[in-house]
Parts: sequence; structure tokens; C-alpha cells
Amino acid sequence: MTGAVSGPVIAFSDIEADFDWRRLWADQQVEAVRAGPGTLRLTLNEGGRLSIPGLDAGGGGSDEGASLPFDRLALRDVAIEVDGPQGDASGVLDINYDVGAGGAGTINLSTDRFLWRGMTLLNAELAADITLSGDGAATFSMKSSGDVLAAGATLRGVMLTIDGAGRSWREAVGGNLDAVAGNALISFDAPQMELRPTQSDSLMQSRQMELLFGETVQQAALAGAFDVIFDEAGVRIFFADQNPSFRLTTPNGASLALSPDSDAPLYTRAGDNETAAFAFALNSAGLQAKGAANIEQRGETWRIVAPLDVEAFVSDALSLDKSRIAIDAASNGNEISADISMESILQKAVIGRLRVTDAPFAGGFKVVADPDGQRLEVASRSDCFTIDRMRGTLEQQDLEARFGGVTLCNNAGPLAVISWMDEPSYRLSGDVSAQSGAVRFAETRAAGRPPVVNFEAVYHPRQNNTSVTGRIAGGAMVLNEALDFSRAAGRFALALDETEMALSAQLDQLRVDQHREESELLMIAPVLAAGNAALTGDNAVFSYELTTLVGRPLGAGEGVHDMRSASGETEFNLGQLTLAPEGLQPDQIFPALKGIIDAAAGGVDGVVRFGWSPEGVTSGADFAFREISFGGPTRAVTRTSGFNGALTLGSLFPVATDGLQTVTVGAVDLDALQLLDGEISFEMPGDDTLHLARGEFPWFGGSLGVYEATANLSGEAAIPLKATNVDLTKIFEYVDIEGLSGEGILSGELPLVFEGGKARIENGVMRSQGPGAVRYRGAASQQAAAAGDDAQIAFDILRDLRYNALEVSVNGALDGRLEFQMKFEGTGDVTVRNQNVANVPVIYRISLDAALLELLRQANLSRDIELQIQRGLSVEE
Repeated sequence: MTGAVSGPVIAFSDIEADFDWRRLWADQQVEAVRAGPGTLRLTLNEGGRLSIPGLDAGGGGSDEGASLPFDRLALRDVAIEVDGPQGDASGVLDINYDVGAGGAGTINLSTDRFLWRGMTLLNAELAADITLSGDGAATFSMKSSGDVLAAGATLRGVMLTIDGAGRSWREAVGGNLDAVAGNALISFDAPQMELRPTQSDSLMQSRQMELLFGETVQQAALAGAFDVIFDEAGVRIFFADQNPSFRLTTPNGASLALSPDSDAPLYTRAGDNETAAFAFALNSAGLQAKGAANIEQRGETWRIVAPLDVEAFVSDALSLDKSRIAIDAASNGNEISADISMESILQKAVIGRLRVTDAPFAGGFKVVADPDGQRLEVASRSDCFTIDRMRGTLEQQDLEARFGGVTLCNNAGPLAVISWMDEPSYRLSGDVSAQSGAVRFAETRAAGRPPVVNFEAVYHPRQNNTSVTGRIAGGAMVLNEALDFSRAAGRFALALDETEMALSAQLDQLRVDQHREESELLMIAPVLAAGNAALTGDNAVFSYELTTLVGRPLGAGEGVHDMRSASGETEFNLGQLTLAPEGLQPDQIFPALKGIIDAAAGGVDGVVRFGWSPEGVTSGADFAFREISFGGPTRAVTRTSGFNGALTLGSLFPVATDGLQTVTVGAVDLDALQLLDGEISFEMPGDDTLHLARGEFPWFGGSLGVYEATANLSGEAAIPLKATNVDLTKIFEYVDIEGLSGEGILSGELPLVFEGGKARIENGVMRSQGPGAVRYRGAASQQAAAAGDDAQIAFDILRDLRYNALEVSVNGALDGRLEFQMKFEGTGDVTVRNQNVANVPVIYRISLDAALLELLRQANLSRDIELQIQRGLSVEE
């Protein structure tokens, strides 16, 4: 007996006993005991075991109840005092018992405060009745009421009723409780349950309450009724037919109800096997869910299978809609593993400053938990799972992203590792890809197909910081509707805390294209970039090297970009580029030059500058050209050679020079027109025109040039070439026809018209500047005598034609046939009928319609002149 006892343990005013002294002597048994009124004091120890001094019930014996020291017992109006570890209870007991015929008993107890098995009973009352039949059957009924103080809750106004029936009560009296069989109806009602969720051993932690009920529940009500069946095979518990549910309700209308799952018992125990099966429905401001659970346990191993339908789940950190979940979990005592299939719409997930919304997803997961190591791993069961779409925002950064067709796959390890030992941490890793995506960081935007990201992320909730490292590959994104990025390959690192974000990246490769509509002109050729970038707060800095798509180096640059204003700038240094017909060509940098310039050779270096903002793009460049030669420009020019000089552009789109620019040109080959060693001063105002302030080439002792002319670069252009002080002697020396010579100075204009990639002279006129002479004493003059007197006279005059005026008009394509109209006015000497006639005034009109190049390069030019003279000779005497 434990606890302090005041007064007698057993005290009766009347006690009677019927006995046979021989039996009493031999077996310590009497036939009958009758007592009462009186007092019986019991002791309840901390383990919940009752004891009566001098009597040890259940000490063993036969099914006849031989363990009791009497065959019959009658107690009337016995006052019971129960001493507990804390507090006491009192009441009245009446018993009429016969080991052969059975009997009946009643007990009534009440207490102001009593501790029993960790619970404190306040203002509690209990009334119980039991009837034992002679055939071994028994019925019992109990009602109790009062308040219960448990570790996590206070239950006020609790009502508990038990009505049952059993058989083989004699087995129980004999100490063989396992042989007892019967059934009972248990009804429980706790209309006011006050929860204390902050205690470590509470019924449910505060955070769990918020997840289930939308708030920290402090009051609730419990009610339920159960049918219990017990026999030698074990115990089975069912929901009672008249009230087939166990329900918890809260003042705000939330409820959790357990109900039968088909015909299966709520609980079964057979030997060391335990099973449970029930359906449930949870409705609250935070969660609407229904489902079922089937649980089986054998010793330390257990398994649970639970399909769930969650209509809605809402909390500060996580919100789900229309979730379908299937759980199959098991434990061997050391480890918990589960297969979870889930289809849901993630409405919201908050991880630090990151908020993910609108993300329907479906997948199967393998979950392994180590309770002792406080560690949980999650992997995709089928290697990957899909997310139809998702939206993410990052507070304080003005950053949002939208993705569609997202696939998240296992990498070398699990998708997630959650640890709550010491400091909680979340580790995520895998491969993520998306069919489409759009990212906005303040005024900076990118859209398209994101690259595949192989990542590893660590989140520490206490410090509220996240770090992410990984690699990217592929993708095709458009940046601010200006640049296309694709074929990415590289590494990155991201650090995120409560206020700042830092991102660094090393790119091994990135294809960069001008973003344009199909009808737009491609200004910049696609290039491959490699380099580094770093983002701190809103500011990005980057450096890079560029090559052509086939790997030819173009140079290196660096720049800055402000994410908030979507503005920035970069400066790119050409790497002393060498142009070669089988190597790098200008159209590989500027595609608009294709068909205009080809087969280029020489060297170029310089600096290209770009600036950008929401208002548009600015550009400029400084170029230095070294002995550049190229076919063109356009088909009108066969080749340009020896191009040298510095060129400063104030804009690349459209092309505009920074004021007047001057370059030198070694040669311009226009088929019939050859220009050598010239100097050109020009400017391009950016309106698709070229202003030629001065372009001059030496030409046959004089000059051929353009002065203050404007040409349209996108269509037909007219360039007025002006010839000045051209030496006729040098022209004849260049033609190099035997016997042909002369002297004189010519000037005039040769208007060049460019159209359809061709050049032609239109209404060109050259005139003599003063008198001169033309002499022809070649073989054709000797052959003229045989042709007749007129031909002889003509060639006699050409032996020394002294002209006062010479005019040549030229029309035709430079690479085709030219039409020449020539007129000479002057005097010459002729022989007529063997007499010499001096200073004969003559006018020669000669028309040539020929391929000029061919005429210049063939000796029969003299024959053509002879024929023209014969047709057009006019002699004035």
C-alpha cells in the first residue's frame, strides 16, 4: 500500500461469516461474508493499480473462483475511500456475490481532484452497475462525468457511458482475463475541450493546428460512440450504428470526423497484430479533405495505405487546390518509407522571399524518413514529374517568372533532403526544364524556351537564406525584344538572403542573334559568346569574347546592365581582325554587306559601342582599316583595293558617321573605268544616303572626282563624275595603238548611274580646253590609198589634224557596250591631184558603238576608226 492512510483501512459496524472450521483451517476459505455498513479504503499507485490490504484479487486459481477467500460476499452501504498519488475519491459500494449463482454490484464515486494515469479528474462523478449470471454471463453499465486535465488539453463537462455484456466472468475472477469475451457500447462526449498547443507534449503542435484548421485551435468539442467486441481472438472496435462517427468540432465551424471504411473494424488487435481502418473528412477554413486510412502494425513494424482527396488547403506558407493523393507508407522501426502519388494545383508556396503560385502538377514520389537521424529524402518515383505551369515572384527584387510545361527530374540523388537535426535545412537538386518561360526583373524581360538547369539548392529557414549552384544547357530566349539567346552552356551560382540577391555565371557558350521579324533586315550576324556575368542587387556586369558560328575570333568586350531601368552599355574591341577570301568576311559580321562586298582581304581593328534602354538602342564604332581590298561594293564595282583610314560611326542602326570621314583608296575597278590612288571624304547622315563631299582620283594627267554629291544607298543612285585637265597624250599612250598620238587638254562630266547593281554613263560629255592635235600614221593610212581618193584624203588629214574644238559624248554600261559621239573641228593638210593643200578646215563626226573594253584591248581599233571616217567624213574648203 502506498500513500498516507488516516483512519482504519477496513471498518464495518456489522460483519458476519459462515464457515466450516475444517475448511477454514485447511484452505483459509469461508462460505460467506456479510458486512456493512462500513468503510473500505483503497490505494491507487502511480501505475494505476488498486490494492486492498490483506486481499490480492486475481492471484490465480480455477474457473470456480477459488482465488477468493469466500464463496459468497455481501457488502451493504460500504463507504469507499480511494487514495491516489494526488487527490482522493469517495463513494458507496454495494455487492451481492455468489460464486455459483452470480450476483450484482453497484459503485458510485466522486472526487474534487484526482490524478489517474497522467490525467487529473476535476469535479468528477462515476456510477457503475454489474450483474453476474450463474451461467457465466455478465452485463455492466457505467456513467461518468466531470472535467479532465490532460497534458495538452482540458476537457470540461465530459460525459462517458459504457454499456456492455460478457461471458465467462468466472475466468476473470480466477485471474484469466484473456478468456473473457463480450461486447460494449462506449459513448463519449466532451462539449468543451480547451487545447494548450504550446506545450511540448500537447495533443497537437500549434503549427500543425494551423495547417489543419486554418488557425491555432484553442477550443473544440469531441463526441463519438463505439462498439467493442472482445474475446480470446482479440479486440475489435467498430463505430456505433446509432452514431457512426467520431467528431471533433471547433467554435469557428471546423470539424474532423472519422467514420467507417466499408465494413472493416475501426480497430482490431489479435495477438501482437493491430490494424485500423477508417474514413475521414476534414473541413476548416484552411483545409477541406476526405479520404481513408488502413493501418497495420506488428511489433515495431507498421504500414499505412491512405488515399486522400483534398479539395482545398490554405495556410500562410502553402495552399493547394483539388489534390488527389495516394500514400503507401511502412516502417521497420528504424526507417519509414513511402510511395506517394499526387495530383494537385499548387496555389501558393512561400519559401523565404520566394513565392510560387498557380502550379498544377502530377507525379509519384518515393519518401524515406529516418526519425532517429531526423532526416527525410524525397525522389521522383518515375524519375521525373511534371508541372503544367507555374509563376514565381521574389519579394523586394521586383522579379517574377512564368513557366509552362515544366519537368523536374531526379539527378544523381533525391530531389529533396529535409533535415531537422540541430538546424533545419532543405536541400533540393535535380534537372528542371520548361517548354516556355518568361522572366521579368523590373524593366528587363526575357521570354522563350528556358535552358535545362541542373541545380542543387540549400535553404536554411532560420537564417532565411538560400544558395543555388548548377549548370545550364540549351534554351532559346528573347531579351527585351532585341536579342535572341540560345545554345547556352555554362555554370551559375545564386545567393539569396532576406534583402539581397547575388548571381554569378560563367558561360562556355551562348549563341547571340539579332531579334527580328522575318521581313526585317538582319543587321548583325549571329555570334557565339563566352564569358562571365555577375548580378548584385539590380546591377549586372559582364565580360565576353565573341567568335563567328564556325569559331573565328572577333574580339572581346565588357558591359553593365541595370535591371530596374532595363538600360546598359557595352564596349566591344575587335581583335586585330584579318579578312581573307577563304576566312573571315565582312558579311559574317554584318549580313547586310552580303552581295555588296565579297572576297575581302586585309586588316581591321576598332571598338564597337552599344547602349540600350526602353527608349531604344544606341550604337557607335571606331574602325581602322589596313590595306583592305574587296569585290564591290555591289556588282557595279569589280573590285576596290588599298582601302585605308580611320572611320568613326555615330550610329550603326542606321549607319551614320560622326561627321566628315576621309579614307584613301588604292584602286577602284569599274571595268571600263579604272581609278587609282584616290582620296574620298564623305559622311553618312543616317537617312540611308551617302554624302560625298570630295572623292578625287588622278586620271590621265588630270583628275576624275565627285564633289558635293548625295547618293541614295537603298536604290538608284546618280554620281556626277567630273573630269578635269585630262591629258589627251596620256589617253593615247594608254590606248597604245601604233601610229596614234596627239595632244590637248580635256574636261567634262561623266554622270554615273547605279541601278540594279550595275553602273552606266548617262549623257557624259568631254570637251577640249583649247586647241590640240590628233595624228594617225599607222598601217591603216597606207591601206586607205587602195580604197579610193576620199579615204586617202581622210587619212592624209589625220596625219596631222589640228583641232580647235573636240567634243566627246559617252553613253552606256561600263561592263557592256558604250556609244561614243566624237566631233573634231580644225584644219589639216591634204594632197589633191598631186598638189599639197595646207590648212584645210575639216569637221569629223565619228560614232562608235562597241564594247569599250574590247576595243581598248584589241588592235583592230584602227580599222574601226577607218570605217567610221569613211562614213562620216565632211571636208569644208
